[in-house]
Amino acid sequence: MRLRIALVLIAPTLLACVTRDDDYQLLRRVDATEVRRPTDKPTRFVPAARNDSEAFYVRQLLANGFGAEMLRTYAMTKRFTARTTGAAITPTTIVLGHADTPALEPERRRQVEIGWWKTTLAKDQPLIWINDDPRDRTRHTMGNLVVGLGDGILETIAPETGSDGDARSNALRAGYVTFLLVVAAEWRTPSIIDDRDELRALPEFEAVRANEGVLRAHGDADAMLSNRRAVATVLYRMAISSLGQKMADPAVYLPFLDQRPPRDVHPALLLGAFRNFQAKLLAAWSRARAAGRPPRDLIDLIEAYSDAYPAERAEATRIFLVTTYGATAAAAGVNADAPWDQVESRLAMLTADVLFGRKALRGAVARR
Repeated sequence: MRLRIALVLIAPTLLACVTRDDDYQLLRRVDATEVRRPTDKPTRFVPAARNDSEAFYVRQLLANGFGAEMLRTYAMTKRFTARTTGAAITPTTIVLGHADTPALEPERRRQVEIGWWKTTLAKDQPLIWINDDPRDRTRHTMGNLVVGLGDGILETIAPETGSDGDARSNALRAGYVTFLLVVAAEWRTPSIIDDRDELRALPEFEAVRANEGVLRAHGDADAMLSNRRAVATVLYRMAISSLGQKMADPAVYLPFLDQRPPRDVHPALLLGAFRNFQAKLLAAWSRARAAGRPPRDLIDLIEAYSDAYPAERAEATRIFLVTTYGATAAAAGVNADAPWDQVESRLAMLTADVLFGRKALRGAVARR
């Protein structure tokens, strides 16, 4: 009888966050002293209390503005992967507190305590950590949330990206997350959770918008492909271009959606411009992996995107070549310091050469 009563009391806490796949569980770590040293003790969590100020703020971020947009993007990515690969959909679990070091985390049991009742999280259950230590001056709740959800998206769609130690693959992963941080810094949000000033103070924001990752490479193609800021700039420019508004075939979006749209309503209209671009990018990424060609650097990803959406190839190619000043397609590329009319003319000719097959996007990149 006691067990039945306990389950009735616990059920709202456990199930309230899993009735839809864009819901989440919010936990707080309670054993931060064991973060960095081996121990036989499990990592302990409790549900975040309603009077927990940081938990309240995180809930506000996830209910409004870019935090909500990221939560929905993560949910639709898990939905897409489940429908296209048969993978199980795992709950979205967000944890307040310091994360275990990567070497320790896979080996430690993770235990959730609800009063006297305890349960163990699966070892492969993804966790999104948010450092809320007031002594850490580098912490930023919204930034940590974007990074955590961005990593979660990539772990779902392309877990091998950045895992092999290759500089270009690392840059592709970090560049995708950096691109999300820049969008977050520009996203209009309610005043109660407006963190744009803090996000714009991050060095990545100005560097991406000013294309510093490319300009500081001085025509070195490998340096550009190995620079997360250069990767982020290309993705950012693609997202804010006409590619963000252009809709692909409806079949591209259906695996991402919770329900089929009404008749005569294009699925992309249910997502909005940002998630429209995200869905196209992530679907192309997944399609390339399924074909045995997982993108290992930015050029691979651009080519996968162009292969998936031939009507968008010209614009995606143009954005990549203009942003990188053609350094990957022609030796040393186009001199960025030349008069703009000359730069523009040479980039237009180079773009035409690539589109007509006379040059390749990777033509000037050293083999690894």
